[in-house]
Amino acid sequence: MHDPISAWFAGPKGENAEWVTSWFRRIAEDYYAWRRNYFAEDGPVLGSADRRANEPFYDAFEDRLTELLARLKEDVPFHSPRYAGHMLAEQTLPGIVGYFAAMLYNPNNVSSDVAPVTLRLEHQAGRMLTRMIGYGDDAWAHLCSGGTIANIEALWVARSVKYMGLAVREVREHLGLPCAATSDAELLGLSPDASLDALESLFREVSATSGEEGMWEAYHHLRNSSFNPSEVGMGELTKRLGSAPVLVVPETRHYCFEKALDVLGLGRRASVVVRSDHHFRMLPDELEGTLERLDAEGRHVLAVVGVIGSTEEGSIDPLHKIHRIRTHRERCGKASFWLHGDGAYGGYLRSITVPSRIGLGEPRTTVCLHGRELEIELELPGSGACESLEAMRHCDSVTIDPHKLGYIPYPSGAVCYRNGAVRAVTKQIAPYIEDASPDPAHDRASESIGVYVLEGSKPGAAAAAAWLSHSLIPLDNDGHGRLMRENIRNACELAALLQQYPLMTAQADPGAAASVRAVTLCPPGSNIVCYAFSPAASTSLERINSLNSRIFEQFSVRRGSRVHNLPFFISKTVLSPSRYDVRTASDVLARLGVSHDEYVSMGVVLLRSVMMNPWHGMSKRQGRYLLCELVGSLFEAAAQIVDGSQIGYA
Repeated sequence: MHDPISAWFAGPKGENAEWVTSWFRRIAEDYYAWRRNYFAEDGPVLGSADRRANEPFYDAFEDRLTELLARLKEDVPFHSPRYAGHMLAEQTLPGIVGYFAAMLYNPNNVSSDVAPVTLRLEHQAGRMLTRMIGYGDDAWAHLCSGGTIANIEALWVARSVKYMGLAVREVREHLGLPCAATSDAELLGLSPDASLDALESLFREVSATSGEEGMWEAYHHLRNSSFNPSEVGMGELTKRLGSAPVLVVPETRHYCFEKALDVLGLGRRASVVVRSDHHFRMLPDELEGTLERLDAEGRHVLAVVGVIGSTEEGSIDPLHKIHRIRTHRERCGKASFWLHGDGAYGGYLRSITVPSRIGLGEPRTTVCLHGRELEIELELPGSGACESLEAMRHCDSVTIDPHKLGYIPYPSGAVCYRNGAVRAVTKQIAPYIEDASPDPAHDRASESIGVYVLEGSKPGAAAAAAWLSHSLIPLDNDGHGRLMRENIRNACELAALLQQYPLMTAQADPGAAASVRAVTLCPPGSNIVCYAFSPAASTSLERINSLNSRIFEQFSVRRGSRVHNLPFFISKTVLSPSRYDVRTASDVLARLGVSHDEYVSMGVVLLRSVMMNPWHGMSKRQGRYLLCELVGSLFEAAAQIVDGSQIGYA
């Protein structure tokens, strides 16, 4: 059967290269024709004599370009199904071509003055993302450099929204407007929507009574409010409130959240970590208990972060349960919180459930080991993952990286907001970028981006890439969802092969005795597999860690190594006691046969494979079972180390 994915990428051997090169040629010819025909009567600036005089530079250019192209041949082959390392793979053809086309024009996507075309494309690409998430027409999204900036910005917005109710009350008092006699604690506990509604209601009321002049007065009072963290700083604000802010995160959070707390002036110690289960998903009961404890301590929560595809394990936090906890707290009169979904890696998994759940197919697949085709069982993620993905629509903000599972060239991250009113909170007055207005309604309708975001300059090429790719490969289960389903099934196949390989080998050769085994961290929650090799006989964690470090060295690019000498590529991580509670790790520790004390003293070195490559299924249909070959190579390397045929295993 024809697989539409085959048209979306260049192909592991550049099978679609003829199309790509013709598009590149067409784009370049079209672009330079545009230059020639722009006020054609101006005539050329560079004459033929000038061009001939430049021949020494052209010669040097040719030589350096030849050197560069030769050097790049030693780059990592992310396009190949032999690559199963980090979060990199092919980029879509529309993504590459769209990026190249707009890159020649070099628009800066901050305002329509400098990016009249790609700014509109960015808004359209943002609407594609917000629709995939499940947001309504009031949502707003924009692109940025990546997930780190996106997460920092989302928390920057959450911080301002948290204190907005207090600031609005102060402005009303300055202007002599009526306001409810609400306590600091009650205003701190407002839901994000209620805080934003308070802001918009203030300006509607002022506009009706005092016009634009009154709105400017209200705007300046708001900016100078003693509850505005951007002006007075978090130290002064915390002292005034007598309550310290915290960020609640799961154990699986990305390290950028520590950066965010540092940058926002909250301090890394403002992070409160909620434990995860054995599948590395946040425990809702632990979250509920943590929130109750923080209430009792008089601290307030800026945001709760739920991870949608952790970068180490690929796990998905139960957003639907976190949302229910927030709803229950609001009904009971307890403090609400900003709910942030960190989908920088896994946000595109949502396409599996749009417009309805596509399903992951039969829980079995065909593999080939030792020349024999076999059918093996797969442990696919359950329906809870779909419930969580569908609950993304309840998050106040979601970060998504098109340059990860969106298969768009770097740099391309995105941050999406459920309520477009957030723009009034982050607005910077920069008249040379856009005519300023104090009215939040103006901000809702604004086509500008630069005055509302953390970054200044932004490549319009990234917007063109995302727009063209998502236009042609829709973010639903008939388009992008097909690719996500393939990735997840490949991860589950890899996990099954790792666990069953020794048994299948013994069936093929009854006289063979396996000297090593593989233990997976947990069943794949999406398309990442973490695992560790161990000698078949019991041994220490130190020896297990040494074994896996040696295996990693053989399947990764190191200084002096050549990529052509590596048959496969993997990555590694460490299950660290400073990050993961021993209770979270206890299941994998038991299966490895190591003690809690060993874990606490050194952590567990894990090998890690990210299944992003789109070609495994089609390779199977050509008779190449590359995942089986990968597993066979890993077991062979592990056995050679354990059996002593390689020196250095301590």
